[in-house]
Amino acid sequence: MNTNARQWQRPKNTSSKYDFVKVRVHLPNEHYYVLSRFLLSRMLTAARIDYGHALRIALDLKKRLVEKSQLDVSQKDLQKELFGLLKQHGYGEAHVQWYKTLENFYHQRIPLIVFIAGTASTGKSTVATQLSERLNLSSVLKTDVIYDLMHTVMDGKTPRPLWTIEAGRDQTFQDIVTQECSIVCKGLDGDLGKSIMEGKSIIIEGSLVDHNLLDHMYKFINKLPHQHTVIVAPFLLVLSEPELKRNLLGKETWFERAREFQSNLIHTNNTRKHSNLPAFHTMVVNMENIQPTIDVMQSIVLEQIAKKT
Repeated sequence: MNTNARQWQRPKNTSSKYDFVKVRVHLPNEHYYVLSRFLLSRMLTAARIDYGHALRIALDLKKRLVEKSQLDVSQKDLQKELFGLLKQHGYGEAHVQWYKTLENFYHQRIPLIVFIAGTASTGKSTVATQLSERLNLSSVLKTDVIYDLMHTVMDGKTPRPLWTIEAGRDQTFQDIVTQECSIVCKGLDGDLGKSIMEGKSIIIEGSLVDHNLLDHMYKFINKLPHQHTVIVAPFLLVLSEPELKRNLLGKETWFERAREFQSNLIHTNNTRKHSNLPAFHTMVVNMENIQPTIDVMQSIVLEQIAKKT
């Protein structure tokens, strides 16, 4: 089965006559939810089911239940029907276990914080968008936006793009980045705190995601009660120097700064790994084919979820 051939664009018309019939799924705690074909397909995709197959399986499940007049089913019976359909489409026990893990994760409302760091033009926004689709996450925060908002509040005007800021006499560009990361870190406090306390998941991406933000995150988590579980999945996207230069063609100053910044990030990350400090998962990106990178990132996140549920 070729899982790299996923098509993430939603078809123009995905409605079905079965969508007009409500199927209630009853949980053990006497609560119930109305089965959503769309949400089910998103969960299946998060469990590494091919997107096209996920849509088909979700429709077949709804169709099967409606035609059997099973409009009130238990969670256990729903799973039995669903897992049977998975096997019919060639998916084995591993995918069933991934689905069960994700189902527990969503029901327990465990917050998941995904960090995506990297220098300019490493595909952070593209990767964040596609990973959010894969994992059924709705919130993606960009540090560039936080950077603009914080400086607009503090300075009363929109700041210059990060990569064009001139360093002072006794200051390097890395010093500027560290300073701006600190400001963004403060600006993210509210969103991070809200996500964690409300059991919501979020992806934070941008050039101003650094190890200081990662440390800040863990300090916040360590102050929480022991029973409060938080999953943190940090990634560092890197490009080969030729590809980085090609992406920043005609922007020589940007390229020099981006190369230096990437080198510093990698060096710091390797040092922290050797010292058993929180570090990013380093992902070498091929901009012509980013799907393998997203596949690996999705697997790492699922493994993190499995350890916590």
